[in-house]
Amino acid sequence: MRFELKGKLAFSSELSGLTGEISSIIKGAEPVLSRGAPKGKETEAARVVGWHVAGSELELEIESGRYVRAHDALLRIAKVLATELGKKHKMGLRGITASDYRIVLPIAEAPAEAVAELKKLPYEVTVGESSVEIHLTGLSEADLRGRLVDRLVSMVEEAVSRTSVSAAEPKVIREGPKRSHAFRENPFDVARKLGWIRDFPGRGQWIYEGPYAKLFRAIEDIIIEEVARPLNFEEVMFPKLIPLEVMQRMPGYLDGVPEGMYYVAPPPRDPEAFKDFKQKIKLTKRIPVEELKKILKEPAYVLAPAQCEPFYESFASSHVRLEDLPVKQFDRSGWTYRWEGGGVEGLIRTQEFQRIELVFLGSPEDVVSIRDAVVDRSTKVVDLLEMEWRLLVATPFYMREGVVGDGSDSSKVATYDIEVLLPYDGSWLEIGSYNVHKTKFVETFKIKEVKGRQVWTGCCGFGMSRWVVAFLAQHGFEPARWPEPVRKRVGKLPPVPKVVE
Repeated sequence: MRFELKGKLAFSSELSGLTGEISSIIKGAEPVLSRGAPKGKETEAARVVGWHVAGSELELEIESGRYVRAHDALLRIAKVLATELGKKHKMGLRGITASDYRIVLPIAEAPAEAVAELKKLPYEVTVGESSVEIHLTGLSEADLRGRLVDRLVSMVEEAVSRTSVSAAEPKVIREGPKRSHAFRENPFDVARKLGWIRDFPGRGQWIYEGPYAKLFRAIEDIIIEEVARPLNFEEVMFPKLIPLEVMQRMPGYLDGVPEGMYYVAPPPRDPEAFKDFKQKIKLTKRIPVEELKKILKEPAYVLAPAQCEPFYESFASSHVRLEDLPVKQFDRSGWTYRWEGGGVEGLIRTQEFQRIELVFLGSPEDVVSIRDAVVDRSTKVVDLLEMEWRLLVATPFYMREGVVGDGSDSSKVATYDIEVLLPYDGSWLEIGSYNVHKTKFVETFKIKEVKGRQVWTGCCGFGMSRWVVAFLAQHGFEPARWPEPVRKRVGKLPPVPKVVE
């Protein structure tokens, strides 16, 4: 990895008579430019390879490897020069800019998907056989201090890494017993026929009638009693209307899948603002959408796409003590929303669905242990429900770190997924995802430990809407054929409303 930068420092006074002093300051600052580079990697730190004075401006050429990148070195040398020249000559630093910045990242290969993604970046990015070159011009001090360059480098690295990881086959590490399945129909078709679900105008949304709701609550209660309660998770109720500034801290969402969320634009709390809208709707009996667009404010929220956002926000910019951890909570208080567009599919992929979300914060060892305990208890629940299942190791979309080795060391596994067989077409449906985030969310939400000790977060999501679909796909709609723990909880199913067509 190479960084080659041409920068400029603008001072309040002429520098032409101070070249000798500037030379001494730059030479004396060499240790500052290598501070933070690992031992043995000092050659990959930054160095000033050239400089000259033009009036009140100092132009610098800086090169570096991966450690102490050139833009960080420019900020460091600027601070040293400003301090020394200000102390002796009462001059101030007026600005820092980078006129030209070339960054070369070595890569093993660049899949076609990565090349296409990189070409969409609003910067000059050239993909070669063994490297990616980024060329930037006219960077301001705000760009340099705001970590724009580091985020751009990460985006390039992630694009190449993500497309490589996504091509990998899922790794199955554990399976439940094979089971016979007398029921072979698509539960979506049968549920509609029986009136367990009813159409709703919103695509990917359904009205779930009494029998479905009762089965749903029975399975939900089993998971709470068999997983959350024994592991001492406390129930909480999280908001489902998430401010954009909170969502921005969630890695991989607004900066990764903004097309997968519902945005909420609040209206002005002013009846007069809606005067024309109300008149038009009364007169035309149509919704004047264009009129509505004029009234609404800019989007300020999203409907919760992850459900765990409020947990991290509750610790944002705060300090915790390792001795007070772990914190373990779960939420099942409402809907989760994701815009699937054309990907809506029956009851399997909907735009509005229910989940149980387990979230936790603790030491790295605690977080891995908690996640693994949830996985073990979850597989026992699937067995209790007599469903055919398998456990896979996976890589979540918001992390480049995937599985290391064969998955036997769970501390190196970012995500486990539980999938259940759908007998009607032989496919597998993911019903649970069990994640260790490491410091990903701790860093973006600025969660600190009072003594600087490392803390991690994790979350485990139970896709309850999918658990019910998978259960019906394997057991059908006759309660007499259901496993005893479910049959006992459900009891007699309520009738569905009768509608004369």
